[in-house]
Amino acid sequence: MLVMATLSTSAAQQEGLYDPAPPSNSAFVRVAGAPAATLGTRSVVADKGAVSTYVVIPQGDVSVRAGAASQKFRVEAGKFYTVVLHGGKLSLLPDAPADNRAKALLVVYNLSSLPSVDLKTADGKTTVIQGVKPGESGNRAVNGITVDLATFAGPRSLNVMKAVRLERGKAYAIVVTDGGTTLTASTTTR
Repeated sequence: MLVMATLSTSAAQQEGLYDPAPPSNSAFVRVAGAPAATLGTRSVVADKGAVSTYVVIPQGDVSVRAGAASQKFRVEAGKFYTVVLHGGKLSLLPDAPADNRAKALLVVYNLSSLPSVDLKTADGKTTVIQGVKPGESGNRAVNGITVDLATFAGPRSLNVMKAVRLERGKAYAIVVTDGGTTLTASTTTR
């Protein structure tokens, strides 16, 4: 009995250490291109040019409002999405799953007026993600590494990100806007 009481007390103490698991009918939605938005009844905030954290949303229809734009989207349980505000319009982009813990996931969102952007090593020699059109995203799983990355429009370098430490099991969002490029690392593996 003493052992059971000790285990019960230990479990109760650890219960507060972790967030509860989301309900099984949950989708995960974040916002890019808007400093503030509303997803259903949840408010979401992102640093300028960055993506917000994911918000747990019940599957089904979700109303999204960002600035003067509003729209309803349908989300599925177990899936990850990014709502993008681009050109005053909202769109819903499905996100690639970060299901390979041995790789880092890079995702590029083109929220600029450029016809296409690429993610390359800073020297331009190695293309990581190619041809991301305006209002769209591209992704690639890569090995964990520390590397200088840059976004490019054709041969022109837009922004260099020095010594980016890509950790296995994490996802990284790179948002390209007309004002520059922002890198956001997720704090947890999806």
